[in-house]
Amino acid sequence: MNIKELFESPKFIVFFSMALNIILILIGYIWFDHNYIHLELSALLLLSLLLGPYSVLGFTIAELLYWILVLDMSNATVIILSFSSILVLGIMPWKLWYMLKSKRGFEIPNMNSFYSFAKIIIIVLFMILQTYIFSHQIFDEIFGLSLETYYMIFILGLILLVLGMGLAGRFNISVYAPKQIKKIMPDRIYDLSFVLAIILSIITINNPNYTNLFLILILFAIFLIKPLDEDVFKINNTQKLTIFYKAFVSIFIILIIIPTFLLFSLTALGIYEHGIASEFLNYLVLLARFFLAILIPLSIYMYFLEKQVINPIDQLSAYLYEEINDDVDFDNLVNNLNSITVNNEIRSLSESLLDMKKEFVDYSANLLDVTKEKERYETELKLAHEIQYSMIPTDFEKFNANKNISLWGFMKAAHDVGGDFYDYFKIDDENIGFVIGDVSGKGVSTTLIMIKAMTLIRDYITYYSDLSYAAYEVNNELCKDNVKELFVGCLLGKLNTKTGKFTYVNAGHRKPLIRQNDGNFEFMKDKPGLLLAGMENMHYEEHTIHIKPNDTLFLYTDGVTYANNGNDIFYGERNLQKILNQNKDNELSTIIKSIEEDINKFCDNKELSDDIAMLILKME
Repeated sequence: MNIKELFESPKFIVFFSMALNIILILIGYIWFDHNYIHLELSALLLLSLLLGPYSVLGFTIAELLYWILVLDMSNATVIILSFSSILVLGIMPWKLWYMLKSKRGFEIPNMNSFYSFAKIIIIVLFMILQTYIFSHQIFDEIFGLSLETYYMIFILGLILLVLGMGLAGRFNISVYAPKQIKKIMPDRIYDLSFVLAIILSIITINNPNYTNLFLILILFAIFLIKPLDEDVFKINNTQKLTIFYKAFVSIFIILIIIPTFLLFSLTALGIYEHGIASEFLNYLVLLARFFLAILIPLSIYMYFLEKQVINPIDQLSAYLYEEINDDVDFDNLVNNLNSITVNNEIRSLSESLLDMKKEFVDYSANLLDVTKEKERYETELKLAHEIQYSMIPTDFEKFNANKNISLWGFMKAAHDVGGDFYDYFKIDDENIGFVIGDVSGKGVSTTLIMIKAMTLIRDYITYYSDLSYAAYEVNNELCKDNVKELFVGCLLGKLNTKTGKFTYVNAGHRKPLIRQNDGNFEFMKDKPGLLLAGMENMHYEEHTIHIKPNDTLFLYTDGVTYANNGNDIFYGERNLQKILNQNKDNELSTIIKSIEEDINKFCDNKELSDDIAMLILKME
């Protein structure tokens, strides 16, 4: 379990808060006289805002144990009221944060804007006021601390809070996410209880008593159970460190942290004659006064910093990240940059970046057009490739089952897509149909014609018993709207698997080879007809032969015989016939594989110059 997951566990938060309380108590005893300063109280603001009510509960339990076991407190009334006051007042910063909504909506506790800074300062002042009230009657009986000491404690608390936010952002620790509470009374009662608690607190400043303090706690407790706005539960609970936060930390270090540790170091080295506790405590009280004195100037400066520097930089960054596709987008960018009305270096930077952006936009527009066209073409090729290969059947073993024939096929495109194809299909219980062909040209349009031709051939072979009619109809259909004048050379056939009757039409295709009577493969002698899609109303001749058991028919496209070795020497019909006869007694798949390997060897494994398709059939 990593550190982020640990801080998402309520049990871990409780024990972590108890441990932090104990550690700060020990530090207070080791470095200071604990009667002068109760250092653990400075962690309450950090725990409440970042880790929520569970952390306050753990802190309060540890504090109660400290009072009873170490300070030996026995006054039950004081202990109970003190325990309740720390618990209720400790949760109040967390509740107040999520009740105050900013222009950007609800956010986790942060120091990322002037509004967030102002909210935290208000919460700190609220805690100082309530501490002042309760210290007179309750806390002084336990701690015996002065009001100025409480100022100092909350200044230390503010330092811890800022550091805690930085650590949460650095280690990606999630801030405690609020949970919804069931509404049990009207909103006005919750708000009224808070107002009455504040009024009663002011009245009680100079005359505190247990009754008033008890009523204040009850009224605040009622306010604490007010349900939060639904939008609170949609916020991102991961701390983000912005420029404002980093600027504030820099100022904070200069004004508070560096002088504090510098004085501590001098005291520890013995430069001051007073003890560490008294000297350091006096300095911290003075530092608290100093911080309160500069609070208004600091707030004004932070407001100016946000309006004149941080917000313009954020706007500039956001505008420059916007995508620009055309002149309208660029005009919008110009208007947005002109809306940055500051008169400083940021304005000059904005104008310079605008000039650069214009040049970049023109270049990007041209590049975008080229890229889009390339991507469109590549997408079309990829789609055509997938379609082409999905149309070519490869279920040979399944198709061969329970039939008197065996067949095997192979197709490989020379480029992303091609025009070579083969197909086989069942016509009825006795007849199968098949085709092998080659579409002229390359690219997506070739693949589309291939798909159309395969679909038409399958339909018309199934419909017509005479293949010459089928070829006639397919030719006329392919001639329609053949704007790019692509042609299809193919051989379509039909085989009766029981009688061995083989009828076929050769429409401008390569002559097939046949092996009969256990002899060698020989080229068939029939003269091919005209290519499909060349001219309408062309008549084709149907040929018939009989294939006996063990006879084998081999069909191929011209990519086989036209395979080029790079020296303008083609593979040719002789090499094809030779490799077929060398493997004539092998399995059909082995014969196909042997031809493929022989072509690759002939071409020295170079890229094919043309598509290849092969189909082989054998009567069993």
